Amino acid sequence: MVFKIAGWVFSFEQARAWLKKQDHPYQHSPDEFLATELNFWFRERKIDYLWAVGTDYPRGSMQPVIVLARRRREDPKSTVSRFYRVRELDEDREVKKQVLEESGLNDEDLPWVTVADPFFEY
Repeated sequence: MVFKIAGWVFSFEQARAWLKKQDHPYQHSPDEFLATELNFWFRERKIDYLWAVGTDYPRGSMQPVIVLARRRREDPKSTVSRFYRVRELDEDREVKKQVLEESGLNDEDLPWVTVADPFFEY
């Protein structure tokens, strides 16, 4: 069993560009606080369908990113190395349209991914 998330991969630069375009002060936060600041910003806007998670993607790459998670759950049939990918659904693509409009990014800039064990517990 493993906890997994599914959503779009943001670089720290992309997240800052989104915040800057919205003229938000969190754009100046250091990398290690940026996901938390995004979650505060979502809460301020009463957005409960997005969760920013700082993690390493792909796993083991030592490349820190923010995954803008749409779904999260414990998966009893998966492990860290063998897990089922979560498909991007139409309702996810509707949310992505909003993110793309606000951020000014292109669709191909934000790939949909599934990350098993984003907090490196195993």
